[in-house]
Amino acid sequence: MRFYVSPEFIFPEKNIIELKDPAEARHICNVMRLGKGDSVTVFDGQGREYLGEIKEIKKQLILITIRKSLSAAKGKDFSVTLYQAIPKKSKMDFIVEKAVELGVDKIVPVATERTIPELRDKVQGKTNRWQRIAKAASKQCGRARLPLISTVMDFNSALDEARNNELVILAALDNDAKPLNSILKGISPKSVALFIGPEGDFSNKEILLAKKNDINICSLGTLVLRVETAAIYALSALNYELA
Repeated sequence: MRFYVSPEFIFPEKNIIELKDPAEARHICNVMRLGKGDSVTVFDGQGREYLGEIKEIKKQLILITIRKSLSAAKGKDFSVTLYQAIPKKSKMDFIVEKAVELGVDKIVPVATERTIPELRDKVQGKTNRWQRIAKAASKQCGRARLPLISTVMDFNSALDEARNNELVILAALDNDAKPLNSILKGISPKSVALFIGPEGDFSNKEILLAKKNDINICSLGTLVLRVETAAIYALSALNYELA
């Protein structure tokens, strides 16, 4: 079983890991029912992993002896930032979880013209929740690096930031949209920014602004996909075409 411990509590020179996170400690003690002498795998979210053995369990601290430093799995040859328009209800939770499993490096919640006004206010306090979801998904899928969950951006600011990537793609129901595989054909970008719209798609104004900024407008096929399906589909296609 893998557990996350922040790098500042890992001391390779002393062969000791101090696990202080109450949630992780409960998982070890109450869910997995592990005890002194049991083996665990710890990752620091920055690419390093360790095979350890539980040395001592205290009330607010679990000491783990490092037995071996593990070679982290080779990552992708490209990075992906998902600029996700904020959807309704708990869909963002699902998108964050699945995007992490599909190897996304950064997730930026985006407030668009069609984002429900109440959601813009509520979402500000959800970044920590999404980071917890990202951490749990990273544990489950074997990632050694935690993705970054950004604070909310408006659409214009997101476009400005995204242009720092080698390739920027915006998925939209637009007559000028090109198939994703045709956009990716014959290129090997080291960094990709992917925009996925809200329910009802990006507005005409937003699509026009993207075009003026030379953003690639892509189609995700002939069917209209739900927000959460669109994100998973597009990230899967990027992995297939670029990996």
